[in-house]
Amino acid sequence: MFDIFYTNKYDNRTALITNKSIYTFSDIKKQIARQIENLKNKKSNVVILSGDNYNFVINFFAALFSDKNIYLLTDKTRLNNLQIEYDILGEISGEIPSNYSFPEVDRDKPVITFFTSGSSYEPKSIKKTLNNLVLEAEIIGQVCGVTPDEYRVRSTTSMCHLFGLVFSLLFPLCNLYPVDIRDVLSPENLEDDKTILISTPTFLNSIQKYNIPFKVPPEYIFSAGSKLNEDIFRLLEKESCIIDIYGSTETGTVAFKTHYNTPFKIFGDVKVNIHDNYAEIISDYIYGGKTKINDKLELKDGFLAVKHRTDRLFKVYEKRISADELEKSLNTSPLIKDCYIMKYKEKPVCLCALSSEGQEYLLKQGVPSLCSNLKQYLRQFSEIVPQRWKFIDTIPMTKTGKIDKKLIEHIFNINLSFPVIMDRIIQENSIEYKIFFYKQCNFFKGHFPQFKLLAGVVQLYFAKELANIHFNLNIGAGQWKKIKFSNIIEPDKVVCLKLEKDKNSVSYKYYSDTKKYASGLFLCDNVFEELK
Repeated sequence: MFDIFYTNKYDNRTALITNKSIYTFSDIKKQIARQIENLKNKKSNVVILSGDNYNFVINFFAALFSDKNIYLLTDKTRLNNLQIEYDILGEISGEIPSNYSFPEVDRDKPVITFFTSGSSYEPKSIKKTLNNLVLEAEIIGQVCGVTPDEYRVRSTTSMCHLFGLVFSLLFPLCNLYPVDIRDVLSPENLEDDKTILISTPTFLNSIQKYNIPFKVPPEYIFSAGSKLNEDIFRLLEKESCIIDIYGSTETGTVAFKTHYNTPFKIFGDVKVNIHDNYAEIISDYIYGGKTKINDKLELKDGFLAVKHRTDRLFKVYEKRISADELEKSLNTSPLIKDCYIMKYKEKPVCLCALSSEGQEYLLKQGVPSLCSNLKQYLRQFSEIVPQRWKFIDTIPMTKTGKIDKKLIEHIFNINLSFPVIMDRIIQENSIEYKIFFYKQCNFFKGHFPQFKLLAGVVQLYFAKELANIHFNLNIGAGQWKKIKFSNIIEPDKVVCLKLEKDKNSVSYKYYSDTKKYASGLFLCDNVFEELK
C-alpha cells in the first residue's frame, strides 16, 4: 500500500471520489503533504472525529506520517474520557509544499486507538498498530474470494470504526480501488457498476423492510457489526456476493461466510482456542497478538459455529438463564418478529418487535393479554421469563449494526409507560411513527377518570423523546414554540407522529387519516450539529 506514497507510478490513478470532484493519488498526496506541515506544531496526541470522509483520509495519513498517536472518535462526548492532552484535527489548510517526500512509517508502533462499548455501555479503548490494520487489509480480497477487477468501494460505515477504516479505506488502497466517499443514505444511491459495498445489517435490513432495492446491485457486499438476518442474506445473494464478517474491534476479522446456511470459515492465519466460558483469538490483527472474547464457539475443520455470548448468561432467583436461548425460543412465536432480552435491575426484561400477526393480536386483545400470551409461550422453554415487556416495530441498532443496548435500557428507564411503536417511515430529514397509546399506559391515570385522554404534556414529552432518539439531539424542557392542540387523543388510539428537522428546529405533528391532534416546534441552536 505504501508504494502509493513512496513512488509516483500510481499518481494518475483515481484515489477518491466525492460529490464535488474526482481526486487522483497525486492530488491526495499533495493535500497530505500540506497537512503534515500543519501538524508539526500539534500535540503528540491527535483526535479525528467522524464526519467529512475527505478530511478524515487526509488527516489520518498526515497524522501517520507525522508520527502522531491517533484517537478515532465517532462520539464527541467521548472526548471527556480522554485523560491526555490532544489536538482535534479538522479542515485542511495552508500552502502545498513545492517539494515533499513521505517519511518511513514504523508499522509496529501502536498509534491508533479506537473506542467501543461493551455490555456496560462504557467506552473501552482498543489499541492497534498500523501493522495490525494493514496486514488485515492486504489479504481481505484474497481470503474472501474477491476476483481482481476494476471495482470502486463505497460504504455506509464510519471510518472511525475499525470495520470502516480497514474495509472501506485500507482494503481499497491495498488493491488500488477508488474510494467513493459519497454518502450512501439509501440503496437507491448505488448507481454504478462494479461496486463493493461495505455495510451493516442495520442498513441492509432496510432493503427488505422498506422495499427499496439497489438501483444497481453491488458486485460484493461486506457486512459486519451483528448477525445478518437469514432472510436478508438469501435475498441479497440472488444478485450480489455476500461476505458476512465475524469479529470485533478487539480481534479484527476472525471468520467469514459467503452463504447464509454455512458455518463461518476461519480468516487467514487466525487461530481460535475454545474454552468453557470464553474463546481465545490469536492473530496478527490484534495488538499484543491475542485476546479473549465472551462468545461460545464450536470449532470443526477450520469452521466456526457461533452459539451465544457468555456475557449474556445471568442468574435470576439462583437459576442461570441464557438471554440468547430465551430470544431464540421466543422468536419461534408467530406473534414475534424479533426480540431482545436483557437484565435490568436484577430481573430479565424483554423488548419485542411484533410480527403483523402480533400487531393484529395486540390491537384486538390488548397489551395485558399479549404479555400473558408471550409469558405462557416462553414457559414451555424456561422457568424464568421476563416480567416487564415493551413493544416496538424494530429492535434499535447502532449505526455500526449492533444492538443499541444503551437505548433499550433508556426505554426501560422511562417512568412513563412507553407506547407501542407499530411502524416508522424514515426520510433524509424526517421520520413518521405509527404509535398505539394503549389504555393501560400509566399516564392515562389521574386525567379525568370519567373521560380519559392523552395529556398535552405527555404528547410533548414523547415527541421530544423520539426526536432526541432519532435525530441524536438533546432537546430540553422549555424549548417549545407554536404549540397547538386541535383534538383529543383517547386511549387505545393509533396515531401518526411526524417529526421534521430544519436548521434550528424540529417540528412535530400528531394526526390520523381523519384528524389533526397537535403540532408545534422544538427549538435548537443547530439541529444539524448533532450530538456525536
